[in-house]
Amino acid sequence: MEESPTPSLPARYARSVLIYGILLIAFGFFLPWRKGLDFFDPALLSAYACIGIIFAGPAAAQAFENRPESIRQALAWIATAVGFGEGIAIAMLACGLLTVRLTVPVLPFGPDVASLLYSLLLGLAACVALAALGAWVTIEYSSGASRVILRVLLLGLVVVFFLNSRSLPQAAGFASIFAFGAAALFLGLLLYSLRPE
Repeated sequence: MEESPTPSLPARYARSVLIYGILLIAFGFFLPWRKGLDFFDPALLSAYACIGIIFAGPAAAQAFENRPESIRQALAWIATAVGFGEGIAIAMLACGLLTVRLTVPVLPFGPDVASLLYSLLLGLAACVALAALGAWVTIEYSSGASRVILRVLLLGLVVVFFLNSRSLPQAAGFASIFAFGAAALFLGLLLYSLRPE
């Protein structure tokens, strides 16, 4: 029985670009256009600011399937995964804000900038925490175990958000402190796992 060939590298990149393009159109243009001024809802903007966590953890888990040659390389891979997740979040958020600005003739109010900045800080901290967690679990156990843990964690966060989304903008400042603490813990565990024997 023949195995199906794995897609070539350009084909995988083309598929990824297509998927992220569809996500950007859906959440960066279509949804904000449909919502109009309701897009400025602090809870919705906070969710947008934190959406990078969906991408950062799995990107780190994939990168660490091969053990890094040095701690410096490991930190570069974490930074790349965090940059990837945050890049998507900021692109969606910027496109959404621009879409509302261009499609609503008169803006009687804008987004709550202070709340949005705290949410962006939370998104960054959570991306670092989940990328470090994904990397550490991959190094200690396997990429599959890392993906399962990240999926369960993300599912839990989605449930908490849907049950109590209104409190996210107010809790973002405190939650970012907690997320930075988790990021420091998981980065410490990762660096300990990568220490020379």
